[in-house]
Amino acid sequence: MRRSKNRKPQTEIALSEGVGIPNGGGMHIVERIHKASSNILVDDMEIVAPKILRQPYKTRRLFGRVGWGPEWDIVQGVCLEGNFVDQVDADGYAIFVPIKPDAK
Repeated sequence: MRRSKNRKPQTEIALSEGVGIPNGGGMHIVERIHKASSNILVDDMEIVAPKILRQPYKTRRLFGRVGWGPEWDIVQGVCLEGNFVDQVDADGYAIFVPIKPDAK
């Protein structure tokens, strides 16, 4: 079965900041974010991907406040989706390909 050429590829499960593996379909993510104290933010995440993981993967990240004032404010990020173009690979799957800076 081939994916529609109009659909974006499935989300990959990140192995590191730059490497991921396809989830195989059926992935479900539950993320709970809460404050542990006035300076600690906790991010608990559970990933269920039955086609590639034997059991749910659970992870916890802690974020600590390091300062106060305007220099520490959270600023809006930049969506990178505009830096990619939808294409289809040799097997007919939808993929994202980076746009070369001179091709924009």
